[in-house]
Amino acid sequence: MKNIMPSIYLDYNNENVDANEFIGKDIIEKDDIEKKLNEKILQLEEELQYTKECLQTSNEEQLVYNEEILSTNEEIKSVNNELIKINSQYQQKNEELADLYNDMKNYLNSTDIGTVFLDENLCIRKFTPSITKEINLKGKDIGRPLNHIVSNLINDDLNIGASEVLSSGMMYEKETQSKNGNWYLLKCVPDRTTQNLIKGVVLSLVDITNKKLLNETILSENLKTEFFTNLSHELKTPLNVILSALQLLDTFTGREDIKDKEIKTKKYNNIMKQNCYRQLRLVNNMIDITKLDAGFYELNLQNCNIVNIVESVALSVSEYIKTKSIELIFDTDIEECIISCDPEKIERVILNLLSNSIKFTKPGGSMTVNMYDKGENIIISIKDTGIGIPNDKLDIIFDRFRQVDRSLTRKQEGSGIGLSIVKSLVELHGGQISVTSEYGKGTEFIIILPVMTLPIENDKYGVFEVESQDRIERVHIEFSDIYSLN
Repeated sequence: MKNIMPSIYLDYNNENVDANEFIGKDIIEKDDIEKKLNEKILQLEEELQYTKECLQTSNEEQLVYNEEILSTNEEIKSVNNELIKINSQYQQKNEELADLYNDMKNYLNSTDIGTVFLDENLCIRKFTPSITKEINLKGKDIGRPLNHIVSNLINDDLNIGASEVLSSGMMYEKETQSKNGNWYLLKCVPDRTTQNLIKGVVLSLVDITNKKLLNETILSENLKTEFFTNLSHELKTPLNVILSALQLLDTFTGREDIKDKEIKTKKYNNIMKQNCYRQLRLVNNMIDITKLDAGFYELNLQNCNIVNIVESVALSVSEYIKTKSIELIFDTDIEECIISCDPEKIERVILNLLSNSIKFTKPGGSMTVNMYDKGENIIISIKDTGIGIPNDKLDIIFDRFRQVDRSLTRKQEGSGIGLSIVKSLVELHGGQISVTSEYGKGTEFIIILPVMTLPIENDKYGVFEVESQDRIERVHIEFSDIYSLN
């Protein structure tokens, strides 16, 4: 590159300036300027070279960037195509979900299984039309708590079942009946998300009325068959005993002295009498069952001291209970309580329960009869330390023809209708009877009777005869299933 030096014009008009001195200075300055210019030129050349290198690098980077942009454009194009494909699939899935929703909606609207969907607060999210048959739901009830809704179920366990499902995460299932007589299987299951989280409860009512009726019919027929099988056994056993006793009496004639004959005759006469009582008890029970079923069973209501009746019945059998080495305890927190009742039927109830306790209480055990005054009610408790009743048998203990031990070789006799009659007699008095038991430790029957009296003009009650002959006969009849050959 040429160094182009600038032209320098010197002004020599000043006469006082020494020409040689000026020329020497000019040469020095010129050299300095040239040197500085050369240095500046070198600096600029270096900067230019650096700039070229930067531009080259920038250009290379721009090329790379352009290539990346092209690649990114290709990727965006590919992603866009993929999004179009996914969107198409998404639209297809939406259409399938819409079809599925419509199918489910049509199914739920057409099914006979009533269903309610509840959220985690047991508020109603949606329901099927068929549920409105038994639960009074309308569209405006969406969002309302379930316990604010009225149902036609006799034992309304809807909220209880739903709450139990939320707390336990397990299915709740129970048979329930409506006020119109229909039977339903109440099912509550957790409403779970895909992450297995419980977001609410699905409650449904499955109509099992026809199945229930069929099962009850089959059960009734089976029970009748079993009852008549047991009945034939109950009828034959006393007859066989009486017949055997008569045959034995025949063998004694003419072979033994008079004293032995009298002892054995008395013994077998007692056996025959006891079995006659058993037959009479069975016949009486069958007659009573028939009257109860036909609605012709009537009570001879009188104003009676119920405490006196129960105490006298308990005391009348206390000596017999002692012979079995069983302790009998009677206790009451009230000396007198006048209620409207049929004293003979109350006596029969107490005798039957005492008889049951004696049957299943081993020697050395105890029986307790307690009475409690609860104001509007009087409570009678008959408790023993016997063998008890298994938990799975407690629900059937008062069912007709049902027995805890159903075999013909059972240790204790009975037709399976005594406790059913006891329950009916208590309910005819407007009362209730229940049982609690722990297997192997004992049983307690609890009777609750309302304290109500007849108007004085209708009061037919006289003195309750504790030791009447009729009453002694009734004790023999009720206790005839408890064998005693003495």
